[in-house]
Amino acid sequence: MKVNTKVRYGLRAILQIAEGYGKDPVPISAISESQEISGKYLEQVVGTLRKSGLIISRKGVRGGYHLARSPEEINLWEIITALDSHTTLVDCVNDAGICDRSGDCLTRSIWTLLSVRMQEFWTSFKLSDLLNTMHATGDVSLQELGDLS
Repeated sequence: MKVNTKVRYGLRAILQIAEGYGKDPVPISAISESQEISGKYLEQVVGTLRKSGLIISRKGVRGGYHLARSPEEINLWEIITALDSHTTLVDCVNDAGICDRSGDCLTRSIWTLLSVRMQEFWTSFKLSDLLNTMHATGDVSLQELGDLS
């Protein structure tokens, strides 16, 4: 799995939205400016997150985005799969029929196992974990997140 730009930008955007959880909605202009993401591209990204039910938008002068659920209830796998439909390393993991050799392939089982472990890894982290680490260290470090599990 290669983490694409949409996932990277989406994680940054939803993390900023999560930072304002329980407060006023976060305007897209604020996210665009602080994250240095094109407003036009960011609209596509947050549109995808909204359609997936992870964030909610509010229109108007005091409009913007807020989380649909608390940061403790949203795991990173949900965000990744909302933004990227291709989350396996090898296509045959999800569709054995894509390859004539799937039935007797010696390596398909390892790709399947690796895909399961990747999903378990990303599912184990919540937005709240990122926020807590960010508040404790001033930055988000996967090394420090690893200490949480």
